[in-house]
Amino acid sequence: MKTGILLLGHGSRREAANSGLERLAGLVEAGLGMRVLPAFFQFGRPSLPDVVEHLVGEGVDEIVVVPAFLFPGMHLEHDVPEALEEINARYGYRLKFKITPCVGADPRLAEILMERVRSAGAVSPDGAQTGVSAIGPELTDPDAITAHSRFLIEESLGDDFFRERFSGQEGEVVRRVVHATGNPSVADLMRFHPEALEVGLAALKKGALLFTDVRMVKIGINRSGLRELRGRAVCLIHHPRVCRIAREEGLTRALVAVRCYQELWRDQIVVVGNAPTALSEVLRLSAQGVRPALIIGTPVGFVGAAEAKARLANQDVPYITLLGNQGGSTAAVAVVNAMISLARGRAGL
Repeated sequence: MKTGILLLGHGSRREAANSGLERLAGLVEAGLGMRVLPAFFQFGRPSLPDVVEHLVGEGVDEIVVVPAFLFPGMHLEHDVPEALEEINARYGYRLKFKITPCVGADPRLAEILMERVRSAGAVSPDGAQTGVSAIGPELTDPDAITAHSRFLIEESLGDDFFRERFSGQEGEVVRRVVHATGNPSVADLMRFHPEALEVGLAALKKGALLFTDVRMVKIGINRSGLRELRGRAVCLIHHPRVCRIAREEGLTRALVAVRCYQELWRDQIVVVGNAPTALSEVLRLSAQGVRPALIIGTPVGFVGAAEAKARLANQDVPYITLLGNQGGSTAAVAVVNAMISLARGRAGL
């Protein structure tokens, strides 16, 4: 059975209003690593029947319909199911439709709305200070700050999140990334290969080399902890050979460093926190047999980052990643430092 993904919006007579759904479909497509087609229930084009016809033409017989509607109403309860029933009748009822729930009152949506309120300056500094003081006295002890941060992260994500989504050591890494980025919503974007932590922790305990794409990642890694494990981190982005080749061939230095020193990171841990081109090169060489023990890939940006991470999450080399455009050196360092802490028998955060 071949499956297609259809992102369904209401649609508007104003073309500018419809372009948002197309951009959203692109973001979802990059995060999932599979094609997502936008369709409009009313006014906009392509219409729901048009996109179904297109998918059927590609041999799709199962269609997942994802409504880009905030809350359930007449359209989702009656109009959309009836429309799909009518469309299916045209194809002899041989299609299988799956309709997902609408967005709803999701905590991640609340985070976005709160950001909008803050950006409008509607939350006064005095009000913010009043809110902070209501929690309790100012914390200055490092251990108390860490413990309270952990509590707030778990409170913001809900009691069941870590138990159901990221239990055990994976949860320790996720907590560290959320803490480092200050953004609970990134927790839902974290992905782990089933063997990632087992392989990564074993490598660290044996004194692994960490090959980083940029100096910011190398500098952020817990040096004393890594030294205790007899490991070391290297970054060759400023090596004269790398700089020369990158300049002559018009390539990024991060990519050239990966290519020139591929034997150095074979069977070691590759950490890409900034450059999508470096991650893409690691994946290309891995497919040719130059495989690291673990790839930590969290590059950030709007060009190539989401796509590279989507490819990373769909191959068999152990990996840890954060899907979409978000990420960066901070996220990569958080993953590494959480693993160093776990390798030393401590909590990730």
